[in-house]
Amino acid sequence: MRTNSNHTLIHALTVITVLSLTPLLHATDGTQLTGIGAVQQGTAGAGVASPADSTWVLLNPAAIIDLDTRLDVSFELFAPERHNRPRGLFGNSFAGNMSDNGMFMIPSMGYSHRLEHGRSAWGIGLYGVSGMGVEYKASRAILPRLFLQNGDRRTEYSVAQLVFAYAHRLGDSGWTLAFAPHLNYSMFKSDMLTLSFSTTRGNNHWDDAYGAGFSIGAYKRWDRLSYGLTYTSRQWLTEFKDYKDLFFESMDLPQMVQTGFAYAITPQLQAAIDYKWIDWTGIGQIGVSPIRGGFGWKDQHIIKLGMTWTTPSRWTLRAGFSHAESPIDRRHVFANALFPAITENSAAVGASFRITEQSEIHFAYTHSFENTLTDNGKGDLFSLVGKGSKISLREDEFTVQYTWKFGNRKKI
Repeated sequence: MRTNSNHTLIHALTVITVLSLTPLLHATDGTQLTGIGAVQQGTAGAGVASPADSTWVLLNPAAIIDLDTRLDVSFELFAPERHNRPRGLFGNSFAGNMSDNGMFMIPSMGYSHRLEHGRSAWGIGLYGVSGMGVEYKASRAILPRLFLQNGDRRTEYSVAQLVFAYAHRLGDSGWTLAFAPHLNYSMFKSDMLTLSFSTTRGNNHWDDAYGAGFSIGAYKRWDRLSYGLTYTSRQWLTEFKDYKDLFFESMDLPQMVQTGFAYAITPQLQAAIDYKWIDWTGIGQIGVSPIRGGFGWKDQHIIKLGMTWTTPSRWTLRAGFSHAESPIDRRHVFANALFPAITENSAAVGASFRITEQSEIHFAYTHSFENTLTDNGKGDLFSLVGKGSKISLREDEFTVQYTWKFGNRKKI
């Protein structure tokens, strides 16, 4: 009876999560979320070498070798604040300083299981991983206003991933390697202007795309030190068919590398430092200049720091910081006014409370500090005609997560 109940619970949560993953997402790592779930968010996404829950199926699939069998379900309330002040010959300066303050719910869930012999583990997770967008009251460009229209003001883009992972420890070396295939589902809608200065034929109706990719993980734990490495391949997606006049190729997700160390300063206090690279320039649709149909993004090099303190009571406390230069520079501000992924610094705090030996509840708050960019007019034609346009973004994230453990084990 217990097994049937568990299967029913997992099935119900999967259906709810799939239906809920369609809302717009935002992020500080370009379009990528800083972390998945309250435990990752509590350290600002640091911890590729310090597994703590089943979201490591995505962060580092090899590290799930050190986890109990567990189910994790989280819900994140995302509250970004975006501003856009169009200027220049082509900017709709009559719109003034526009703002958008919508809030969104982002769910995720994951399950990991370590096999009885202790040398292998597997996991599965369903996550909202990427997204961006805005909805302003008026057009970014002056052209729709001249024709008594109100387009070129809305964009929504989101990506969900279903990830499977298998990890295996290599003999007595202590090293664990893992492979994880990814299935992707992406949604997009917009009323942006195309390169021919007409509203896209998609006309702000939802279109979707499907794709796949994979990740490879490595993990090793010594006495007090541990190391982790994850390579995530490019995620190859189909094209948004209704927006072929806007995009010249598919909106693939870029390849990424995240690597780092964790060190137990004391048995109760652990520090983590990670480096993350996102290859935005490797995706033509994102990396090429706006005049060629792209967005002109540059690669990101991200540093993440995290601290975890297990108190003598039932509480575990976390804090973290993440820094990354914006993938958008001052030459491409006007072209990215509807894709303002420009935050650079995020600070996070989090806590976990052990309810019983089998259940825990987790909380996290992340604040991404406001960043503002003004187009300097030194880019391509869109920069020249949009000189002086300004965009800004700040974000607040509140995450709650519940964990159920299906039994304890002894670490080897």
